[in-house]
Amino acid sequence: MNQFLLQPTYEYLSLLSALIYLMMLFHLPYLGMVLGSSVLSTAYNKWKPGLSKDFINLAVGKPWVWIAFGLLPVLALAVLYKMRLANTPIPVHLYLLRLSVLLVVGLILLTVYRRTANFLFGAAGTLVLFVYSFHFIDVRALLIFPEKWFFLKAPLPYPLFSITPLIHFAAFLLLSAIITGAAILFFYYKWPEKRLPEDTPHYALLKYHGYGLLLAGSLLMPVVLFWDLYNLPNYSLSVGVFVLAGFLVAALFILTSAAVAMIKDHKAPVPRFAVVSFLLALLVFGLMIGKDRTLQANADRETFAVLNMDAQNARNAVVSKREEIYAKNMIIDAAMGENIYTQICTACHSFDKKILGPPFNDVLPKYEGKKDELIAFIKNPVKVDPNYTAMPNPGLTSIQVKAVVKFLMEKTGMEPAEPAEKKEEDAGKTGGE
Repeated sequence: MNQFLLQPTYEYLSLLSALIYLMMLFHLPYLGMVLGSSVLSTAYNKWKPGLSKDFINLAVGKPWVWIAFGLLPVLALAVLYKMRLANTPIPVHLYLLRLSVLLVVGLILLTVYRRTANFLFGAAGTLVLFVYSFHFIDVRALLIFPEKWFFLKAPLPYPLFSITPLIHFAAFLLLSAIITGAAILFFYYKWPEKRLPEDTPHYALLKYHGYGLLLAGSLLMPVVLFWDLYNLPNYSLSVGVFVLAGFLVAALFILTSAAVAMIKDHKAPVPRFAVVSFLLALLVFGLMIGKDRTLQANADRETFAVLNMDAQNARNAVVSKREEIYAKNMIIDAAMGENIYTQICTACHSFDKKILGPPFNDVLPKYEGKKDELIAFIKNPVKVDPNYTAMPNPGLTSIQVKAVVKFLMEKTGMEPAEPAEKKEEDAGKTGGE
């Protein structure tokens, strides 16, 4: 029974996929901002301390921020993947739990760096986060290759099982540049709580970094996207993948146009399209996650088709076992069968005339002495006579079918009717039990 409850169904898998997408949408943009801002901050640590501080303050705030957007989504993903990939050989949940240790260490180091401005903490935190990001993207890319799952023995998957993880990581780095650039322009020039005064010494320089990251990322991203589509296995591709890729390219084109317009107007103290750029950057991240989610769904559809078949078999086994238990305490008599016949069978059948199906008086004699065959036919009807339409499956349980067959055979005289005294005696035994 427990095995049956763990089996995936279509609705169950769809809900889990939606929740996984939501957790990715929380985690990956934040991770990209943290990685981008920490790289810039450590690069400027000795040269321009004020600029370095603003970079690290962009995404690494109070601990509850990185717990909410960094750690908790990963732990939720571990649980969701455990449920979604139940009974498959790929231990994604274990990979994510192991990686979460790296994530926590990296974020703690960056939190200390934010408070102390010590270069060693910043460099160490950035390196640990870089390693975490690479393996996190590697695990996600692995889901596109179900044929590799059976050979996974190491604590983390070998990153070079295909060129795809490297392409996806390159895409993530470009997305990180885009979201970091957009976040700089949005938070430091539009957001009231973080908005910089215009007399800040590095006011213009910070803005130019936002422009540069936004433009470079949005220009290079289509190249990596097309490279990715070219190298993906055919079984993972579909119309939905190409549609999402088309929307992604369109969003990147608009983002590039916004970046170019802001660069042309670079003397303006406040970027004109800061809000639009940030929203577009989030949209690009969402489309990329959606594309990868579709690729994974396409890649594992055969695997989950088998699992759903196993689920149906498990469900049937549970129903059969339950019916056996019920049958021990239930009298299968003609009265029950007559009631079912009146409610269901009379819409298509009669004993002495044709309705939608043939008269029972004509077809039942073929089953004399073959009661089990008649039971099997009613459970899973097939087309027999070309003069009649195929009988639909009535959806009856085994007990109901046996009761109907008992009624039909007694009605046509193929089986003697049970004496009333015997029925009362059986009823008394059942009631006594």
